[in-house]
Amino acid sequence: MTTISRGDVSESPFLWTLGIAARETLRYLEIKGINAEPLLASAGLSRDQLVQERGRGVSVASQYRFLEIAATAANDSLLGLHVAAEMDLRAAGILFYLFASSATAVEALEKLARYAATTSEAVLVEISRHKDETVLTLRPVQAHDQPHRQWSEFIALAVIRTLRRMTNRDFTPSRITFAHTRNSGVREIRRILRCPVEFAHATDSSVFPRCVTDLPIVSADSHLLQILTAHADDLLAERRTATGLRSMVENQLLTLLPSGRVQAAVVAQQLGLSARSLTRHLAGDGTTFGEVLDCLRNRLAIRYLADQRMSLQQIAWLLGYSDLTAFNHAFRRWFGTSPGRARNQPSLLATRAASGSARQG
Repeated sequence: MTTISRGDVSESPFLWTLGIAARETLRYLEIKGINAEPLLASAGLSRDQLVQERGRGVSVASQYRFLEIAATAANDSLLGLHVAAEMDLRAAGILFYLFASSATAVEALEKLARYAATTSEAVLVEISRHKDETVLTLRPVQAHDQPHRQWSEFIALAVIRTLRRMTNRDFTPSRITFAHTRNSGVREIRRILRCPVEFAHATDSSVFPRCVTDLPIVSADSHLLQILTAHADDLLAERRTATGLRSMVENQLLTLLPSGRVQAAVVAQQLGLSARSLTRHLAGDGTTFGEVLDCLRNRLAIRYLADQRMSLQQIAWLLGYSDLTAFNHAFRRWFGTSPGRARNQPSLLATRAASGSARQG
């Protein structure tokens, strides 16, 4: 058996996700003329979190809650499947394009297993092979009581639709299993997924016969795949520098930095927490808000200085400093030199960056 899975993951209760399913559900509700604002509020989400700049993300638990609340409000027990059936598959972002540039269906599934963590910390995605079948398995990172059957069914159909589009073949899986139970709608679920479906299993899984996984991807592009894979590796590395609540704080700070509104109270409000709760939870992760902010600015400063088109004043603004003097002071504290000197000596910047990362680690 060959298994591909994401490596070490955080066990923080503040697991992060880009919120693709929640964003598509919001769009679905709006098309149906259903007021989503009270539903978002009940789930601990806001419209801005879902529709503003990509990459900010939301908590996994909030996304699960929103889909379940939306299903009840819409009187649609199969909402997750209906959203997946109508969504623009490109909403999956880099995962969609990794699928599209892979050579075969099985390679596309392997890319999903390796890079799913670029969009969510919720699950470990694994690929295993048994004789003439390939099994795609989703294992939750940690046990939780939050119902998520709408999300699980959304993912199952989204993957199938993407593979059908990429192979231009109307295939059916061998079978699908879900960890959750269902007392109604089972016949309709089997009709939509067009294969045997079983519930109350140990994990969510989709089983594909070899005749499906060997199918070529019609838009395969090995050169593009190399570029996308390198980018996805960078995203994984970035995600692993900050997991759980810390990653969510950083995602909020990325949008707040240019405005200078980088106070803990502002970020806590965006996350649906009190400032005291945010401080307490970060302390539980062994860090503080100030340390998270400082480390993020440090990493971004290195990245921005490598772009010669950006002036030092622009960089200072993007990092949320009141003026260039404040940026210079912080940079000297990090690297022992000025940002101007570091930019003129790339090797010096690389050395300082490495030593600074080591100190932070």
